[in-house]
Amino acid sequence: MLAVSQALAQGFYIGGSVGESDADDGNAIPDLITSGPVDGKDSGMKFFGGYQFNQNLAVELAYVDLGKVTYSGMFGALFVTGGTVKTSGFNASVVGTWPLNPSFSLFAKAGLFAWDAKARDVTGGVPFSGSDDGADLSLGFGGAYSLTKNFSLRAEWEQFEAVDKISLLSIGVAYKF
Repeated sequence: MLAVSQALAQGFYIGGSVGESDADDGNAIPDLITSGPVDGKDSGMKFFGGYQFNQNLAVELAYVDLGKVTYSGMFGALFVTGGTVKTSGFNASVVGTWPLNPSFSLFAKAGLFAWDAKARDVTGGVPFSGSDDGADLSLGFGGAYSLTKNFSLRAEWEQFEAVDKISLLSIGVAYKF
């Protein structure tokens, strides 16, 4: 019986999820404004695929769009309007899974997020754009509920280090081949 359940646990999977992203404005925004309101909440989404080695271990690759942070205010003595910072990238994670019963499992993941952030605003009446990129740590945890042998629902929370710390709380579906 254990060999059968481990064989079913192996294989490739793909999926997608949507949810709310929430950025900590502590890192990048002071470089763009010195005072003014910042809104770090937006919609986020991701597409992912992975390989489940056994019931407890998988690797996962994902394209992640963390939405945008909006801002306005002042940069020194200059007015800043229409500011946005959009962040997206590719994430590679190792996923540990703990099956609680045949239908429900918990998981945790740690990985590397290769990100790109693009900023745009109007500072003192002059259009501004800039970008930054890097590769930083990602962490997450969640739960999955199997509807059938091949389809499951997932809910998860992830945090990505990028220009800011950006979290994504999402729900999605996965299909196992």
